[in-house]
Formats: sequence, C-alpha cells, structure tokens
Amino acid sequence: MEKDENLQTLLVRIQAHPGLEERIEAILDIMENKSGEFVTADQAEGKAIEEIQKLGQELLKGWALNQQNKSVKIAEQTHPSVKRHGKKNSTGKQHLEK
Repeated sequence: MEKDENLQTLLVRIQAHPGLEERIEAILDIMENKSGEFVTADQAEGKAIEEIQKLGQELLKGWALNQQNKSVKIAEQTHPSVKRHGKKNSTGKQHLEK
C-alpha cells in the first residue's frame, strides 16, 4: 500500500513541473527506443546524454525559481513596507520641439 502512495506522490510532484515531466518522458522513449531511430548503443547514448543535459538544465531552472520565491517571501516578511518591482509604465522622456 505504501508503495502505491509513494508512486502517486511522485507522479503528482513530477506533474507539477511540466518541463521535468517532458524530459523524463523523453528519456524513457530513448530507453524503449520508441521511435526506432537508434540502431546502435552509440546513437542511443548520444541522445541520452543530450536529454540528461536538458534534464539538468530544467532541474536547475526549477531550483532557481524556488530559491527566488523563498527569498521574496522572506524579504516580504522581514520588510513588509518594501514594495515589489513592477513593470514601469513610462515610455521615456519626450523631446521638446525646437
């Protein structure tokens, strides 16, 4: 029963990160040679390395966003009067005609 719960929890966590889910699916496709394009182990290895690098990039991107969100929450709690930066509405200075 616990294994089913762990699998369900893992699935929910993966689905919360669409980029991560896509990379894992691509790696499984390589392992199963779903496309049939890999004739040699070298071909499969090359594609696997490429996908694992993409997985690492996705992981670090998610980690960085998490860290940023945590930092913002901490800053808001410790300095409630500080405002977030937003997009400026100014179009710049208008030049006066001479």
